[in-house]
Amino acid sequence: MINYDYHNREERAICAHLFRLLHERLEDQSLSPLGIFLSKLSSSNLEFKNGKNPLTNLTFKNIAIYCEASLIRDAYQNIKPTINPFMDDLTRLIMKQECITTCRLYSQLPEPLNNSKLTHPKQIRQKAITEGIQLSEDESKIYGAMQGMFNAKPDLVITIDNTLLVCEAKLIEKFDEEQLTRTRNIAEVWAMLLYKDLGFLEPPTYSVFKLGAKNYSPDINWTSILEITTQTYNEYDRTRIAITAGVELLKRLQHE
Repeated sequence: MINYDYHNREERAICAHLFRLLHERLEDQSLSPLGIFLSKLSSSNLEFKNGKNPLTNLTFKNIAIYCEASLIRDAYQNIKPTINPFMDDLTRLIMKQECITTCRLYSQLPEPLNNSKLTHPKQIRQKAITEGIQLSEDESKIYGAMQGMFNAKPDLVITIDNTLLVCEAKLIEKFDEEQLTRTRNIAEVWAMLLYKDLGFLEPPTYSVFKLGAKNYSPDINWTSILEITTQTYNEYDRTRIAITAGVELLKRLQHE
């Protein structure tokens, strides 16, 4: 017995167990833990972009599951040194998300802000201040939003068929609307600009869903995850122990 499994309150830990759970018996398709998870999720009122709800007619192709994915950061590193086309497209998309029409594109910024050897994209706004370079209010907002995208790591990401699902997970905390908005914007960037990196042939249908305590109106809750877990693992399995402990904690806190 590992005592910490019974009182670990860290979201990363319980999401890591969920990551393991969703990889079990993928060959069973709709009867696999992933299939049951998606069936439960399909009954929630998810908002899908770039298409209608695809979760009721899955063929279980192009399956991949990622934990704490940072695709924008990693794609940027991967395409160096030819970054300007991607960074300009990213700037345009953030401008659209922020409803801003006047902003210099990344490639139009002065040195050293647009030099990848001297300034990382998440440092543009701060570097402008230290270098005495004037950014407009709108530009400061755009490159501040870009900084947030490069720093953020959505908790869990699922690709299946031509669908991208991005999860914002909480264990004992409430959902933060600003964080959810950023996650939705990140999902749009992935779906529109980086879909090939995720194995899609065309921009996928995508949605952001909330996983958390019942009390906070998630799209799927940890009690539902525990139901899948108990159907998958025996009582001595560490994933079952950890997720059971998480649900018991929520009950004690009256969140579940």
